[in-house]
Amino acid sequence: MKLWVFTVAALSLSMQSFAKESLTLTLASQIDGGHQFYHELLYEALTKAGYEVRIDLPSEHIPQKRVIKMVESDKLSMTWLLSTPDRDHRYVAVDVPLTNGLIGKRVLLIPPELQPRFDAIETIEELRDSRLIAGMGVNWFDVDVWRNNQLSVYLEDGEWRTLYSKLSADGEVNYFPRGINEIGAEAAMNRHLAIEQRLLLVYEKDFKFYLSPSMAQYKTEIESALRQAKRDGLIDQLVDKYWGASYKTLNPTERVVIKLALPNLESQKH
Repeated sequence: MKLWVFTVAALSLSMQSFAKESLTLTLASQIDGGHQFYHELLYEALTKAGYEVRIDLPSEHIPQKRVIKMVESDKLSMTWLLSTPDRDHRYVAVDVPLTNGLIGKRVLLIPPELQPRFDAIETIEELRDSRLIAGMGVNWFDVDVWRNNQLSVYLEDGEWRTLYSKLSADGEVNYFPRGINEIGAEAAMNRHLAIEQRLLLVYEKDFKFYLSPSMAQYKTEIESALRQAKRDGLIDQLVDKYWGASYKTLNPTERVVIKLALPNLESQKH
């Protein structure tokens, strides 16, 4: 009888050790599908780490400024942002780069009639002298990068996607720098715009996940799962799945590279 009790107890403990912990993530979605890579990466990485993962979407589309407030107030579990020292200080960061650096390789959305002006640009000095103005969202890290390189910037408050309709050849905003991982889908949704054909503006940054206060307890587990996803090639597979075709079409290795200097640590506030 004692042996039977021991065996049952041992079996019970064994079954408990294999039980999956349930983890519900409340995540933002975007009308252009820009969230799908990040959702699938989290789902696959955490599932392989032994979690039973559920992803809830509170809305079809949430503007970025609201996303950050919702993460701060625990209405969203996390978001993905360009990493900066200030963000790493203010929020709980998952220290795993997510896009293989593609977000820091910028191609330009432009009005098609502006291509001849970009054809004449080979250097950052010529881009400055062109007086062409980049459109960006308020509080974007890109704003600091462009200003650090003495490039003109137009700031859009509220929903940054309204920039698509504001780009013009001779108005107050002329081009919209987008990551290689972003521009293909955005160009397809905005047929009145074109992908600039020659330039690649580059700075060394990547996205990280930043966690809400209640999700911070899972930082170690999420970090471990994503590092394993990196080692196993899952991140590479998903980068290729979502952005491989766009990468080939954009042909970045044949573009004129303009390197952008990052602002110093004290000024990296956003």
